[in-house]
Amino acid sequence: MAADARPSAGHGLLLVRRPPAAVGRWLRRGLVAATVVPYGRWTAVTVAEDAARSAAPFDVALEVLAARPVPRSACPAIGMFALGGHAVVTLQPGGVRRAQHWLVWQPRTGVVETPSLPRLALGELVGAAGGGARVQDVAGVLRAGDGEPLDVLVTVLRLLGLPGEELLVRGHPAGAADVEPGARGVLAFDRLVADEAQHRAEWEAARGEPSVGREREVR
Repeated sequence: MAADARPSAGHGLLLVRRPPAAVGRWLRRGLVAATVVPYGRWTAVTVAEDAARSAAPFDVALEVLAARPVPRSACPAIGMFALGGHAVVTLQPGGVRRAQHWLVWQPRTGVVETPSLPRLALGELVGAAGGGARVQDVAGVLRAGDGEPLDVLVTVLRLLGLPGEELLVRGHPAGAADVEPGARGVLAFDRLVADEAQHRAEWEAARGEPSVGREREVR
């Protein structure tokens, strides 16, 4: 698979339950240049560039796409991302449960604990996919530590009966369209982040406390 894999922008796939036009409007309000492909009831999204348009440290396109909340009307939304040597599967469920759930897989280990992130239950993932997959089959793949992150993501995608494999692996199949984020929205986000950083620094200085690194968050 590596010989055919996408070389530059990384590997990630977000599947949402909205038509491409609505997904495009949502993406234009974001921070990432994206590629969109319709697959029946699903619309698939991946990043078109490795860097988001926003300033560092919020400039890793796959991380920004993985963590961005999806509108309620587009849920359930299922994400699959190769990030930092891990396979990451996300679910933003429909209904009143709006918190995003995460599952992180590591080579030679399998699923790892993520205390700071809500844990994704495989039954919920299978139900959201709606393809009739068996939970035990998906669990068997994720329990093992065999393979590389992209291989695991492709296997899980197939077991769930979900579309988008070519988009995940190669990035721009036939029928794809690119969507650019709006410059005004990116500028507003950068200003907000800069203002928050300045206010934090002023508050810490007033209290006589040194500035400390904080865990990076992404939208």
